[in-house]
Amino acid sequence: MASVQAHTARLIALFVSCVLYGILLTTLVPCLHSLLFSASRNFQIKPRHEIKLPILAATILMFFVSSFSAVISMQDVIDAFINYHGPGGALEFYGTLDTTLNHGWTHWMPAVEDSIQVTLGDGLLIYRCYVLYGRKWRVIILPSLAWMGLVATSVASSYREITLKPGQSLNDATVLPTLSAALLFTFATSVTTTFLIIRKLLECGPTIPGGIRPHILTRIANIFFETGLIYTLSVVLSLGIYLTGSNLEYVVSLAMIHIVPITCNLLLIRIEGVSGLKRLEGPEPEPWEVKFNPRAAVEV
Repeated sequence: MASVQAHTARLIALFVSCVLYGILLTTLVPCLHSLLFSASRNFQIKPRHEIKLPILAATILMFFVSSFSAVISMQDVIDAFINYHGPGGALEFYGTLDTTLNHGWTHWMPAVEDSIQVTLGDGLLIYRCYVLYGRKWRVIILPSLAWMGLVATSVASSYREITLKPGQSLNDATVLPTLSAALLFTFATSVTTTFLIIRKLLECGPTIPGGIRPHILTRIANIFFETGLIYTLSVVLSLGIYLTGSNLEYVVSLAMIHIVPITCNLLLIRIEGVSGLKRLEGPEPEPWEVKFNPRAAVEV
């Protein structure tokens, strides 16, 4: 992997980015439909109190970041392969940091976008855990501390990449520690928060006497596990590639920008599908019948 040249890595990254952005577009419409429209009535907008505004805002913001990333990654390749007429062509363009720095901000912007997406995605997961546990702050103390560490290290690594000087590489040793720390923090946040959510769903399932069926909560728990597994494996793969110092780091950086909103959208779509089964199988129990609020299972 370390032998992959910089200009080849950029072309691979552009291809991967385009494919993932297409997947993101196909998941965005049903995701927004589940957030804004009532499932029981066709094309009727939900009342304002039923719309999950934090999730809606994060979904839209992550889509705009992904769209911006797709545009500038295309522009970056155009600058290197078409607009640059210096000696050495695209290989020299990407191989000399002085050239890329003078050419513009599109070269380092993916690092900032990656940090934004990961921060939003993990923050959204913590919010879901917070809602599921009845909005109790003490439950999310540990994930929140990891998330704050993620924010701090993401800002530090992004700033370091932005301020690299001519003669320094994007694989510079001063960038790798903070970048690795950011990935470890997002790994810790994702694993701990997903574990808390799944544990709550599985613990409450057998104790609910009616309304929402236990197997529905089990299916929702499986959805969280599968989505969390995809995200966690992506983080582990990214960390491995960064540690090797390969030029493929640009590929995984662009990929993560799209993978984060894709997993969030798929989570919402699949939970909405399971919630539809819940509505068909029977009414929800009265609030005083159970200690667990069944609405929280579908609010996340």
